Amino acid sequence: MTHLLSFTAGRVSCALPLAAVRQVVNMVELQAPAGEHPGEVGTMNLHGRTIPVYSLRRLLGLPDRPPRSADLLIIAHAGTDCVALQVDAVKGVWADTISPPSGIDSSSPPGAILTEEEEFLIYDLPLFLAAGRSVPLPLPPGTAGEDEPPRDPEKESAILADRARVFSQQKEEPRETTSPELLTFQLADQEYAIRMQYIREVFIIREITPVPGAPGFIAGIGAIRGEIISIVDLRTLFSIPRHGLTDLNRVIVLSDGEVTFGILADYITGIGIRPTDHLTPVEPDMTPIDRRYLIGVTGGSVIVLDAAAILADPGMVIDETRK
Repeated sequence: MTHLLSFTAGRVSCALPLAAVRQVVNMVELQAPAGEHPGEVGTMNLHGRTIPVYSLRRLLGLPDRPPRSADLLIIAHAGTDCVALQVDAVKGVWADTISPPSGIDSSSPPGAILTEEEEFLIYDLPLFLAAGRSVPLPLPPGTAGEDEPPRDPEKESAILADRARVFSQQKEEPRETTSPELLTFQLADQEYAIRMQYIREVFIIREITPVPGAPGFIAGIGAIRGEIISIVDLRTLFSIPRHGLTDLNRVIVLSDGEVTFGILADYITGIGIRPTDHLTPVEPDMTPIDRRYLIGVTGGSVIVLDAAAILADPGMVIDETRK
């Protein structure tokens, strides 16, 4: 099984193996392109290192547009190089079995295929970038156009410029092989993180079916790929105060091979490797979550949850959802 990061460019759904992803960050102001690659839209200063930025819209032959503050940059490894992919949004992460085509497929560019689910899977990023737009892409119907909301150019430009200055001033933390991959998410104005080894996938849930007689923190059950799993609302379980309007429609599916269930999140804020060998203790006023489910704080404010402890709690799932 391979973990895939799912994202969008226009109306096209795409995916990239998570192993190739270094981190996901907000869009920044770009500098002039360093080369003449057809998909390159500029460069960014990532902690003192200049890396090329490629527009996935251009690479897919979609209508181009200026960068906007809501866009995201997927910082990825392309062989020995580091590159950034400009995308519209990140949908989530899930585990799947992928196998590159054994023969030559003239309808797809090297390094990419269109899956049966009509998702554009980039299984070999260096090969895909090297090909550029030399081969017409077999995109699903109805993906060429989209309605763009009005934007304030001056405000957008100021936001992107401020972000670029922050990235150029930050010092990059050394990457240690012992540092785990974490998925970070927002829940009631607090950012939390969970180790990727316990995450099977992330998806947007459309409907949750209530279960009569279930504990209050069980929001209900949902169907995912033909499997029925229970959905846990951590806000109710740990009496986390609700602040303002939230989406709470992202489900992070946790699994240890024996127990599987989902937890609700407002939205996913990032995926990457963070050092956890120097975690600071969780202050009592940071979160009402019981300390037995907490590992510590990383990055000054991100609370790392103990997924193993959450999965081991027999009260977290409805009996019928146990495997």
